[in-house]
Amino acid sequence: MKALFKYLAIFIIVFCSIFFTFKSYPNLLSSLDNQIKSFLLKHKNKTQQSKNIIIVDIDDKSISQTSQWPWRRDLFANLIYELQTTNLKVIGVDILFSKEDINSPFNVIKTLNLKIDKQLPNYDELFSKAIKNSSKPIILGYHFFNNSFKQKIAQKPYSLKILKKTKIDDMNILEANNINMNIDLLQSSAYSTGFLNIINSNSSILTNVPLIIKYENELYPSFALEVIRTLKDNKDISIKKVDNSYHEIQLDDLNISVDKKASLSLSYYKSNYFKTISAIDILNKNYDKTIFNNKIVLLGNSALDVVNLNNTLVDKKLSSTQIHATIIENILNKDFFINVNWQDNFISATIFIIFASLFLTLFFNKLLFSSYISLLLLFFISFGIFYFFYIENIIINSAFILISLIIAFICTTTIIFIKKTKELILLKKKFAAKVSSNVMNDILKDESNHYLRTKQKDITIFFSDIIGFSQITNQINDPEKLTKYLNKYMNPMTKIIMKNKGTVDKFIGDSIMAYWNAPFSVTNHQDLALTSALEQLKALEEINKNYEENSPLKIKIRIGINSGKAYVGEMGADDRNDYTALGSEVNKASILEQACKIYKTSCIISQSVKIALKKDYTIRLLDTISIEDTIKGAFNIYEVFKEGKPTQEEQIQIDSFEKALGFYYKKEFQKALDIFQKLENKNSNLNTYAISFHIKRCKKCLMNTSFFSPVTIINKKLISK
Repeated sequence: MKALFKYLAIFIIVFCSIFFTFKSYPNLLSSLDNQIKSFLLKHKNKTQQSKNIIIVDIDDKSISQTSQWPWRRDLFANLIYELQTTNLKVIGVDILFSKEDINSPFNVIKTLNLKIDKQLPNYDELFSKAIKNSSKPIILGYHFFNNSFKQKIAQKPYSLKILKKTKIDDMNILEANNINMNIDLLQSSAYSTGFLNIINSNSSILTNVPLIIKYENELYPSFALEVIRTLKDNKDISIKKVDNSYHEIQLDDLNISVDKKASLSLSYYKSNYFKTISAIDILNKNYDKTIFNNKIVLLGNSALDVVNLNNTLVDKKLSSTQIHATIIENILNKDFFINVNWQDNFISATIFIIFASLFLTLFFNKLLFSSYISLLLLFFISFGIFYFFYIENIIINSAFILISLIIAFICTTTIIFIKKTKELILLKKKFAAKVSSNVMNDILKDESNHYLRTKQKDITIFFSDIIGFSQITNQINDPEKLTKYLNKYMNPMTKIIMKNKGTVDKFIGDSIMAYWNAPFSVTNHQDLALTSALEQLKALEEINKNYEENSPLKIKIRIGINSGKAYVGEMGADDRNDYTALGSEVNKASILEQACKIYKTSCIISQSVKIALKKDYTIRLLDTISIEDTIKGAFNIYEVFKEGKPTQEEQIQIDSFEKALGFYYKKEFQKALDIFQKLENKNSNLNTYAISFHIKRCKKCLMNTSFFSPVTIINKKLISK
């Protein structure tokens, strides 16, 4: 219980640290929030191209084919006249004309103070006339700013006087103390105007833009908002608070969600979303007029040496004209994001739920369960973010939420790890009954648990089994006597394995599974395993002396040994696990033990063991087998008789046996049969049943060569014979 309170204190301290950091510095993780928003935006607006807006762009191509920037105003006039020939709705000009055209002949002569009888063209008048006589409403722009210099203006731009009737005391609308407008001649010609300012944040990423700015106690609309108001031909604009949650600018049938600064949260589109036509192509009449039908046309410039580009959440840089187009498109399609006032409370509550949920998982003391809960929380958090983003158009700043989930999971994982470490100490003690004392001491010294981790390792696997054990159990027919009988056999067999630095994996009834080179590495583990097998066979002679001759209680065993790569480590369930070995090489060793039934031998080793042996043994090639249903993966197996080199007579018999096998593999069955039959008739200490096995194979193949197979397929059917 004390430990639980200690863990609770840790969770409370970490939770409070995150909570108060969020309350004090809500924009601390704004960079991460922007990355999340960018990812979500890339999958939000998938429409190929806008159906509302076309951008006419004074690009590098337009400037190079006409004149240097600034463009002559007569070109603007011609552009306006040409656009009048299309069926567009509104023209918005995203360029400020705050000074007279210095390229105008009229102004050039005026500057030089020359007197010419002929009236020279005034490009500003031409442009003004084109705007005034336009059959389509044209919206110009101006800039608000704050400085000590006060510009004198002949007339103020259009203001939203109707907004004075709306209660906006709880809003913090941006205020400007200065204005930079178009020259009077152009300003008075326009249908209306709106401010071009788009920056509303100290952040390098443009996420919000103002739709309304206060200037000299009057409210003024943005360029984009004025374009929409003109399009709707509606002057009834108001602001209201919705459900005490967020503010809306209401214009005709549009309800535009804004924050307390009357700023819109932008939902960006892909860079090629807005169809863009070069201005020079319009002047040269090299375009399709039908594409302008019922469209809003925004005239702007994107020349690299002229325009200032803005960093956004989707594309690295967008021109101001593209930003205004995005604002208009957002409002018309209702793609903008809603700025809710309850977001901070939602984030705080979610952080609390995360920490409370993961603390409760400590009662189960299972890392897997804590991981599941963490993944479940991540799923619901992600679902909530996606739902609000894609369905409700609400951006939840989720960086603090995700960081909280990661930190809470780390706390939970660390605490469970500490508790599991204590349990691991008890687990290590179980190995004392399975491995030698030297190996056990080395494992206990391993503070990093290196030896207990699951890994792939080259090991030697040993399987042994008592022959005819079911008959022995029927003969004894007493549980207590049977236990004593097994213990009398198992104790010396286990001690032999542990003496030779082996690990006893498990007892399966009367069978023993052991392995070498895990968890602790040992050299010459193939020799150690085979030495153990031969010592066990010798020890059985002493055990069996206690039984009467021909008694069914005499013990005979089969042993299979294989070497190769296997997975070794702690495996099992949370409540019950064990250090063990798994893999095809383990299964192969088990099959070799069963294969002893076929050849009536006591010990079979695989080819991989034979190759690795360092000491001398009396061994002969027994057969080539496959433990699959095909010859794929076939390997040689060997019968082991004793430690040490064979006698001269034994070596002759081994050579003859292997020579006969060679004839058999070459399909020279008669030669093989002759040698096998000679060996069968000799008195030998070597296993003669294997000779009889191969004699039957040769005779069968002599009768019908289709029976020939260079590989013996070891399967359940063959083993059970």
